[in-house]
Amino acid sequence: MGVIGFCNTSSLCMIKLDIGKPNCGFEGNQRRVIAMASTLPVKTVSEEGQQVTGDSFIRPHLRKLSPYQPILPFEVLSTRLGRKPEDIIKLDANENPYGPPPEVFEALGTMKFPYIYPDPESRRLRAALAEDSGLESDYILVGCGADELIDLIMRCVLEPGEKIVDCPPTFTMYEFDANVNGAV
Repeated sequence: MGVIGFCNTSSLCMIKLDIGKPNCGFEGNQRRVIAMASTLPVKTVSEEGQQVTGDSFIRPHLRKLSPYQPILPFEVLSTRLGRKPEDIIKLDANENPYGPPPEVFEALGTMKFPYIYPDPESRRLRAALAEDSGLESDYILVGCGADELIDLIMRCVLEPGEKIVDCPPTFTMYEFDANVNGAV
């Protein structure tokens, strides 16, 4: 096992264990915590001669991926195009260009406990969707938008190295999540 000191302090160190994944550790009786990021100076582990950076924490196949290119917010797109945000209808993120109906805003205003986490299984929503669709609520998956649902489904069904069919132009999260989950 090798120990690395960052920023010439003894309060925070990096420990390279035999399993190959770095660990954070604290030395001494210091109360100071030093921020750690891949931009910090790299020190060599004397025993193994290895270098450890913040990237060492990331799974190898993820380090090879291109960063996700998020959609442009209305404010940025508006400035680039020289148009008012309300004159723009974006189709690149599967967003509703019209917004929710007024009843949604009314319902949000009457929430009893907006300061606590909601039901993580979304039981009431799934029950209402089940009643409306005729499906059993156990067959309804609710998430925080399509991005999360696509990722969850791909995590469940894709093995690393499996292939997916993607037909551009389409929602970019299909390809992105396939790559994150090791598919090609």
